[in-house]
Amino acid sequence: MRQYVDFSNLKRDEKFSIYKSKKTYNSIRFNWGGSVLRKESTLHQIAPYIGKMKSSMANTLIANFTKKSETLYDPFCGSGSVALEAWAASRNIIANDLSIYAVTLTRAKLFPIFSLDKAIDEIDKIEEQVQLLISRIDLRRIPRWVRAFFHPETLREVIAWAQVLNSKQSYFLLSCLLGILHHQRPGFLSYPSSHTVPYLRDKKFKREIYPDLYNYRSVKDRLVRKAERALKRIPELDYRISRKCIMNDASRFIPENKVNAILTSPPYMKQLDYGRDNRLRLWFLGISDWKSLDRIISPPEKKFINLFSNCLNLWHNVVNYKGLLILVLGDTMVKTYDMPLSEVVAHIATIEVGGYSVVCSYSEQIPDTRRVRRGKSGSLKETILVLRNEKG
Repeated sequence: MRQYVDFSNLKRDEKFSIYKSKKTYNSIRFNWGGSVLRKESTLHQIAPYIGKMKSSMANTLIANFTKKSETLYDPFCGSGSVALEAWAASRNIIANDLSIYAVTLTRAKLFPIFSLDKAIDEIDKIEEQVQLLISRIDLRRIPRWVRAFFHPETLREVIAWAQVLNSKQSYFLLSCLLGILHHQRPGFLSYPSSHTVPYLRDKKFKREIYPDLYNYRSVKDRLVRKAERALKRIPELDYRISRKCIMNDASRFIPENKVNAILTSPPYMKQLDYGRDNRLRLWFLGISDWKSLDRIISPPEKKFINLFSNCLNLWHNVVNYKGLLILVLGDTMVKTYDMPLSEVVAHIATIEVGGYSVVCSYSEQIPDTRRVRRGKSGSLKETILVLRNEKG
């Protein structure tokens, strides 16, 4: 059931009287479910990311709670859905995350190659360096679990391409490579496996029945086709807009200038394991210890509460006076408070940390079509909680 807050205490001439409008709620509700696969920018589809914010939801929240030319900050940017939609909506954007995979995808979206011809030219140039590296790669030094996903010659190529693209900070092409890393389809690089979360499907696709799925697959031609798909549908973008993506601790980072609003979806206290579920892509980005990363980016309850309390304290110095915090939160029950996460965050913001008021709150069930693990456990409902910074 949808839930609304009482707006009777807001004066009609206040800036925030817009939130009394049912149009805002109807817009959010409309964009909650349904597929945007054939409508959104194909940059959003450059590589999978479990638990990412739906692009149409990000667009709706940006349109309803911010204005053109304002500066928006996403401290837990994930795959960069908010960042790209903010840029497309002519908002300056600062994005941040502690996962190198998240930062790579977000930078790919904020600093893409817009011409396929330019992408192919860059691929051709990089290929020369890749060829010099391939023969030097000793697969005996590669972890067995990584080797299990690839034909040996394909693996040598992927490692070489990843190393060169990393060194050149070619985030767009590197993200394209990560986007075709594993699947059972011919356009991907691995043996039969899932797309979003890496696990082999060798029992379903047995080698003796599907031998072609276990053959060598060249990287270059597949990378070109992936770049073409990523560039198929690009929004009109203003290059004068300021765009930044950093990798920092959200509870410590303060931008040089205050921002107009924060829009983010923080981690839901171990509801998703961003390290484990992206472990193969992380390995090619130089992160072999995904378990340690998960302890940081998917914190358990007590650490999450401490993290978010510190963030709310800090964000008084990050967001303008009367600026907004638009938070998309899961329905996780917080045992320490015996309350849902959204209520806990509101309580911490208004009572424990103080200096914030609740502008509005909207909750609805997450459609099964938007869930990676459909019909499984995890957050069944999301709440959009909007807070206002009352400290000058």
